[in-house]
Amino acid sequence: MASRRRQLKEQIARTENPAIRMQLQGLLDKKGQKHKKGIKRVENVLDSLLRRVINRLPASASRVLMLILVTIILFIIFMVLECRA
Repeated sequence: MASRRRQLKEQIARTENPAIRMQLQGLLDKKGQKHKKGIKRVENVLDSLLRRVINRLPASASRVLMLILVTIILFIIFMVLECRA
């Protein structure tokens, strides 16, 4: 696929006719859009799964996760300070 993209870019660079250049650019953009649509679908699926998981957590889970995060950050800071001393 990468070689096909490179060939299209080379043809665009060689072509002097603006109409043909626009058509080739359209082909190049079309191939990129297919890839973006696939990524968007995966993002949507992951987003919906994460929302389901978060909604199923109990109300106190967010506090516990924040406490764990703060503890990890403080531990890292403590380790850095200990290494410098």
